[in-house]
Amino acid sequence: MKAKIYGLTAALVGGVLLAGCASNPVATSQQTAAEPSDHGAVEGAQEMPEAPLHLVTVDQSGKTGMLDLLGDEETGLPQLPEVENLETDGRYLFADTGSGVEVLDSGMWSWNHTDHFHYYRGTPQQVGQVSGEGAARIIGGPLSTAGSTGVYFPETGKAILLDNAELAEGRISERFTTQTTAHQGLIAPLGDGAIQSEPATGSQPARVQYLDAQGNRVEGAQTECGNPADATHTAAGLAIACDQGIVVASEKQSGGLEFSLLQYPKKTSADQRIKELNHRKSRPVVAGVAGERGAWVINTRNLTMTKVMSVQKLLKVSAVGDAKGHVVALDAQGRVLVYSTESGKVVGTTEPLLKKSLKDPRAMDSVNLVLDAQRAYVNAPAEKLVYEIDFADSARIARTLSPGTAPTWMTQVGN
Repeated sequence: MKAKIYGLTAALVGGVLLAGCASNPVATSQQTAAEPSDHGAVEGAQEMPEAPLHLVTVDQSGKTGMLDLLGDEETGLPQLPEVENLETDGRYLFADTGSGVEVLDSGMWSWNHTDHFHYYRGTPQQVGQVSGEGAARIIGGPLSTAGSTGVYFPETGKAILLDNAELAEGRISERFTTQTTAHQGLIAPLGDGAIQSEPATGSQPARVQYLDAQGNRVEGAQTECGNPADATHTAAGLAIACDQGIVVASEKQSGGLEFSLLQYPKKTSADQRIKELNHRKSRPVVAGVAGERGAWVINTRNLTMTKVMSVQKLLKVSAVGDAKGHVVALDAQGRVLVYSTESGKVVGTTEPLLKKSLKDPRAMDSVNLVLDAQRAYVNAPAEKLVYEIDFADSARIARTLSPGTAPTWMTQVGN
């Protein structure tokens, strides 16, 4: 069930990327006035003919390596010690240490120009640290060299919006910082500003609020959202997982911001609500585990939400967003499943891949499932392996990778 919440027609800077590479005098929030002709290029970086896809792995000691998925070469990166969680926007690595966030630039990225991409390879570098207390929630933007990245610390209510153009130059620079009462929340970049969660106070329900480029609240630009668990940028807007369902915040080409709500079906229990949203970058479809059994698949462009694989106990799930509607999942037996929303069936299942890791709760805490246009990757920390899965070929194991840096933590950059 979907419900339109609010349409805002006040002047906000539109976030629509320009089609093609022709020069255009109008700069958008995702293509700034400094970038209309360089398409995400940074001085010293080399433009590549295809995405420079690399797997980044971090072992228990903090040793960090980067494996070229095309050339099989592995290079070392600056250490990321005391990692408790590892996030990426496709270029930067955000290592949550529990007492701040270490930021590392992989030097590999893609720049979305709507109808095509530009690809770059630069020099990896340590960027710096974002100070904070407790676990952090990091939400990146659509572009690594423009826009911003949100960092939120639930234990203190501190929210920081980082400037991506400064990250690209190797510097930590805050666009603004805000402070709310500690709560399960987030800050997510959108346009020139950000969407920030606000806890319930008195008669005011918990909600998400749009902040402008200076961090000021924009009057009327908010909607209800209880206990936001996660958010991610899609091709159609920012998807936010709330108690009520999935809120999609999108910018209209004519200017203005619009909120839409995809409500959970009636009788959906609290444990069936999405806690984590995952998908292939720059696609409109996202997925999340639906509690004890199954997964939710959300199309942020068509504003639909469907429950699939309802008999499987899943640990991780992510949406490919391709023509077949592939959804890739890791189940409680350590198998990778591939589901097709086109056929409505599971179209591939691997053998159990994480037998040792499943016996080690610490190992399972760092298991990750990531996707690109052709493959899915899952790390088996106890086995010290990464499996490459061809989701379009019945979940065939295309490669079993043994990175020189053990994959206690694993993610992909260059996408």
